[in-house]
Amino acid sequence: MKRILLPLLTGITLGAAVVLLWHQAADERTRTALKLESDAKVAQLQNELASARNEATTWQQRLAAAGVDDTPVKENVLDIQRILNDARPLMKTLALMFGERRKEMSDRMIRDMASKLAEQMGLTEEQTEAMIAHFTALDAANFEKMKAMFDRKLTIMDVFTVMNDTNPQKAMDAYVQQTMTPEQKASWENRKLETKAQQLERTANWKLERMSSSLKLDEAQKDQVFSILVKSNPDYDPSLGVEGVTGTTPDAADANAAPLKEEDAIASVLRPEQMQDWSTYQKKQTAEKSRLTDAFGGLDPTSFFRSMGGGMGGFGRPGR
Repeated sequence: MKRILLPLLTGITLGAAVVLLWHQAADERTRTALKLESDAKVAQLQNELASARNEATTWQQRLAAAGVDDTPVKENVLDIQRILNDARPLMKTLALMFGERRKEMSDRMIRDMASKLAEQMGLTEEQTEAMIAHFTALDAANFEKMKAMFDRKLTIMDVFTVMNDTNPQKAMDAYVQQTMTPEQKASWENRKLETKAQQLERTANWKLERMSSSLKLDEAQKDQVFSILVKSNPDYDPSLGVEGVTGTTPDAADANAAPLKEEDAIASVLRPEQMQDWSTYQKKQTAEKSRLTDAFGGLDPTSFFRSMGGGMGGFGRPGR
């Protein structure tokens, strides 16, 4: 019996050992396979992470180059600079989409302008065609400046600078001085004076209309206030001969003293019962001006447009 049991036990033991060793080897192979698979996944994730970082860096660089403003928009705050900057892609798309149509309209306007000036200033046919060629080329150059402006982050000063550089009034002044005869230059200067007088009148009427509804001015007061508004405009000159301006506006009590400020001169023609409304109107105007200046990043747009020539007159209403 012992002869049988001993080999049997030995065989069982050896068999168990072989099975155990086989399972251990299988487990080791499994662990090795799992580790290799895990290492492969880790490497894949690392590559994906590196790619994502590179892509994020690229987008950050593109956003920085594009000047995209990602700061939160303030509620109930008018931010002209933010509006302009956020609208750049749309404005450039529209500029490119309608570029050909814009050129057709611009060409027609230039030809109409040259035709009118030829009649008013006595231009020759050669002068007229030269003017058309000059301003057609200038318009194309200005359009390129405008498109380039849309490719970078905008500030209000950038917009004002481009507007000033492409100011048609200054462009025409320069062209007349360089190419026209003395008689034609004189005709152009007279035309400018007439235009300035019309602008002063429109601006004064626009202001007067707003004041009149708030202060309930009578006709005599309207005439006096109109003269005050025209004369207090920085662009005013008596030689302009603005229609409706009289010499009866209030002056300082002392003939040697400085003229009254616009607000003081207006106050001097108001009745006592109108003074409270006048005070309220002034406060409202101050608040509006402050809000507009804040919206333009601290710049006063009124002063800017005046510096371009003609002030804000072109934005006024028809004359009296």
